[in-house]
Amino acid sequence: MKHLFLFIMVVSMGFTTLAQKTISVNDYDSEKSQDDEVQTIMNSFELKRIRGFGGPTLSFSSVGDEFALFTGGGGGLIINNFFIGGYGEGLSATSHQNDLTKLHDIEFRHGGFWLGYEFMHHKMIHPVFSVRTGWGSIEGVQNNISYSDNVFVLKPTLAAEVNFTRFMKVNVGAEYRQVFNAELGDMTSNDFSDVGVYVSFLFGWF
Repeated sequence: MKHLFLFIMVVSMGFTTLAQKTISVNDYDSEKSQDDEVQTIMNSFELKRIRGFGGPTLSFSSVGDEFALFTGGGGGLIINNFFIGGYGEGLSATSHQNDLTKLHDIEFRHGGFWLGYEFMHHKMIHPVFSVRTGWGSIEGVQNNISYSDNVFVLKPTLAAEVNFTRFMKVNVGAEYRQVFNAELGDMTSNDFSDVGVYVSFLFGWF
């Protein structure tokens, strides 16, 4: 009987030691497998939010020292806090140009890509930084001579965004319009570049 009891004890201790070794080996294999896993951008990226939006935009600025109103619109896709899309806008109104020896009857249109980032989007009021960049054209008349030129435009914007509802937002902020490659009569890129006030009304499901 004593020999049987001793045999059971020895066998039990043997199985316990074997089980511990097996668990240790499995843990090691699991850790090694995680260490050997190839890290990529896609498996480290967590998609938390994807939304669409669109709406009209207004820009109050100046062209050639005259008040200018730009109207247009844009839209895009929000992925987490980043958004990417497109925009288009044109010069809708300017102050009356009395001196016909200067460039007048100006038409200015441009459009392209719209990129940005929302900070703390869940807050009722939060900051948004965006950049609109694209191509366009400017036309005008000076001394009865018509001018036109193709231009490149870069417009960084810093705005405060207000969540009115789950499907409507309003952005109000400051922007700078930098125009490149413009030369029409006596006006150059600097005359078409200026700071401004930016307002947009965005609709979607946020």
